[in-house]
Formats: sequence, C-alpha cells, structure tokens
Amino acid sequence: MRVKIFLLIDALVTSIFTVYAFFMRGEEIAILAGISIFIALFPICLWLSKSLVLQAAKNVLSKSDVTVNNKEALLKVVEVDTVAMPMNRFLTNGEYFVTDLFSETLSQNEVLSYAASIEQYSENSMGKLIYKTALGRGLKIMKVSAFQEFPARGAEALMEQKPVRIGNPQWIQDQGVTISNILLTKADQLAVHGKTPLILSIGKMARGIVALKDEVNPETKSFISILNHNGLQPALLTAANRRTAKNFAKDMKVETVRTDLAPDDKAREIQILRAKKQNIAMIGDEINDLPAMLTADVSIIFKDGSMSPLTEDSDIKPDFEISSLHKFFTLREVAIYAKKIIKQNLIISYLTMIILTPPAIMLALLENMPFPFSPPIAAVGVILAIVLIFTNSLRMRGSRKSNLIINYQDF
Repeated sequence: MRVKIFLLIDALVTSIFTVYAFFMRGEEIAILAGISIFIALFPICLWLSKSLVLQAAKNVLSKSDVTVNNKEALLKVVEVDTVAMPMNRFLTNGEYFVTDLFSETLSQNEVLSYAASIEQYSENSMGKLIYKTALGRGLKIMKVSAFQEFPARGAEALMEQKPVRIGNPQWIQDQGVTISNILLTKADQLAVHGKTPLILSIGKMARGIVALKDEVNPETKSFISILNHNGLQPALLTAANRRTAKNFAKDMKVETVRTDLAPDDKAREIQILRAKKQNIAMIGDEINDLPAMLTADVSIIFKDGSMSPLTEDSDIKPDFEISSLHKFFTLREVAIYAKKIIKQNLIISYLTMIILTPPAIMLALLENMPFPFSPPIAAVGVILAIVLIFTNSLRMRGSRKSNLIINYQDF
C-alpha cells in the first residue's frame, strides 16, 4: 500500500513540475527535471526495504524448521498479544488411554463393546483409541449402520434399529437422552481429575461412561510459562468439558479458557477476542482447528498434524508451519528482528527521497542551480541507497536474539 501511494505521488509531482518547466524553461529542462524527479521519488527503495528482509527472514526460518506460507504475516506476528490453542493432541501428548468404565445396567465390557462398535468408523483420536482398546481386550464389535460423527461432540449409529451414541454429556443431553444423576455426578468427578468422560446411550437412556485421559506434553508447561513471562496471553479453546479444561488450565496457569467448543464455536471465540482489540495467533494441529486458524490474525499449524489441506497446490494454508511448540518463539524472534531491520531500511529510503527530491525540483524551477544536478546523479543516489538497503537486509542471515527472553532451562 505504501509503495502504491508513493507511485501515485511520484507520478503527480513529476507531471506538475515537468509541465511547469516545459512552459517556463523549455523542453530540454523539462525532460531533465521530469526524469530527475521521477527517479528521486520512485519507491523502489521502499519496496526493497520490506521484500528483501521478509525473503531473508523466510530463508532463516526454513533452516529452523519453520515453514513460511505467508511472508506478510511475519509483521503480524510481532503484534500478537494472545496465543490461542486447542487442548487435546496439542498441549497434551495425544496418546489417550481408557482409565475408567462405569455402568448402571451393563457390564463394563458391554459398555466398552457398544462404544467401540460405534467408534469403529471414527476419524478422531479418542474414537480410534476406544476401538483399539476393545479389540485388544477381545471384545465383540457389533455391526452398525448410519454412522455419523460430530466433531468435538460425539458419534452415533444405528444398532438393532436403535440409535446408539457416545459423546460428551451436554451433547448427549441435547439429543433428548436422559442421564441419571448418578452418571452425571460420576462424569463430574472424572472431569475434576482431568479425565474426559464420554457418555454411552442406547435409545433414550444413558447406560454408562467411558473415561479417557491424555498426559500433558512435556513442552507444555515451559511453553506457557514463556508466553506469560513475555506478556503474551495464552488462551485455551477446547472441545473438552468445563471441569476437565478448567482443571488443566489451573495447573498450566492459563486464565482465558473456553470449553465445550465445536470447530465453528472456536472461530466465533476468536472473533470475540479480536473484537476486544486482541491480536490473536491461533496454533492448531488438525482439520477441526482450521476455522479458528483462518479467523485469527496469524494462523500456525504443526507440520506433523493431520490437516488434509496442507498440500502444495492447496488454496487454503496456514501462515506458518512449525514442528514443535517452542518453534513459535523462534518465529517471533525472527519476526521482531525483521521488523527492526525493515524500519532501518525505511529510514534509508525516506532520507534518500528527502535528499534527492529538492534538487530535482529546483532543476525545474531555477535557472541557476547552486550545484550541478541531473538524472544520472539522481540515479547514483538511488543505487547507493539500494546497496545500503541490500547490505542491511543481509543482517537477517545472522538473526540476533530479540528482546524476547527465552531460556528454556529457566522454565
């Protein structure tokens, strides 16, 4: 935008003084003055000030295993004050295990067998884990039909002409299923201990609970500690129930927590945070995180996530791809340093215009110039500025530490 504005200014100023010189001082002076003014104001230095640095920053980041899909987003990273994240498979290891089976009318094996029968076609990690656990125990997997999965909610299928569901308590209740106070109390108790309770229902009655747990990723605590230490606010957007997420957030010292969220709900929460003048970076690792990432100011995904759109010819890509949580800080360091160098380059660009434009205009206005000036002199001035900008931009190769304090051993 800045370059386009200066192109317009250049064309306008050049036209005005060229016309003036043509009528007042003749065609030869008009041509010399017009070319000189055009060269002095041409925004080639402004364009190079940013483009050279962003390309160099992209190259530096690629060596640190950070892929840049949108170079312009590097400048947005500097403004980020809130980092939004999902919970399962991201801040945790993603390696679920079944911890509890609870039932009122069925045996524990029957609860797991019904749950696994529904989840045999599931695409999410918890569903797959339930299915594999049942197989490992040699339990019967029943035939189902009309299977349907609801991201961050649950799944349902027809079994012996009855709807059988497994999912979070709120979603199960929303389907018109009755859950006894005993099952609801048990689900709350499990959630308080950081477990994820999934209710199994057959027909219109809840029959049991399958509880899962996922251990905290070793990187998580230091990552969130560094965010807080540097004034960046972590925000947790998760499909987990309120008790499970709040328990996790308390241990991790995360104040902003939004729970029971479907993918579109996460996107809505991002919009709410942005409406509060917060600059949001959304980090995710699967397709369900995509709506929220595309709503945020900066979108970041793990390279080893399960997002299908990440192909070379994809029209939808996140701004950045990282291989670990702490690569976010590498990205931010480089972005901060890039912005500093761009600012220096812009100063060189503006000083070049300030120095070269007045004598170029004087050439159009004055019959006796106090010093010689011509298009070649203007061109030499611009070339020198380009060399300075190019040299300064090369400093990105040795990206120094920014003011962001990062020492992993301290956290």
